[in-house]
Amino acid sequence: MRLLWIVVPALLLTSGCKKHEAPPQQKTLHEIMKDEVDKRGDFLWDLTNPHVGGDAGLDSSTMSDDDWKKLASAAVDLQQAALDLASLKDPIVVVKPGVKIADEGVPGGDSAASVQANVDKDPEGLRNYANSLAQDMADLAKAANKHDAAAAGPIINQLDGVCESCHLEFWYPSQKKLVDQIRKAGGDPTLK
Repeated sequence: MRLLWIVVPALLLTSGCKKHEAPPQQKTLHEIMKDEVDKRGDFLWDLTNPHVGGDAGLDSSTMSDDDWKKLASAAVDLQQAALDLASLKDPIVVVKPGVKIADEGVPGGDSAASVQANVDKDPEGLRNYANSLAQDMADLAKAANKHDAAAAGPIINQLDGVCESCHLEFWYPSQKKLVDQIRKAGGDPTLK
């Protein structure tokens, strides 16, 4: 009986001392961009491009109910990807060791280290861009659910510029001067 008084408390103590598992490692910025934001953004563009009218707006006459449902779903999916970016905790890690980003090592391309330095300087700015994209996608989903091409069209048209603005701040700021020159010269309208 005396042994029972010793063994039971000892078992209770050791059961409370289980080794805690480390929380899962958060995804890198590059992983979320490549696997979520880019793929979902491309899907949204591929879905809407066939429905762009002569005025560069969304032509509702070519959109079926199923197209509108797909658009609303795509907007929600991209919104979630943007929220995943916005919820990255400090320190935000751009890439895992040894992983290269797109255009790294090509003339005019930025390195993962330079992108990391840009993110380290302004992680809240990155989150603000991501939250802005998330809000745009919430607005797009709302417009799609209402079959409102007049509201959805401008959001879709501006999406490239929204993405580009963030990329110029964090992913390839070395190209910012070139993009500004193109804008000033009246070049590519998606860069305006």
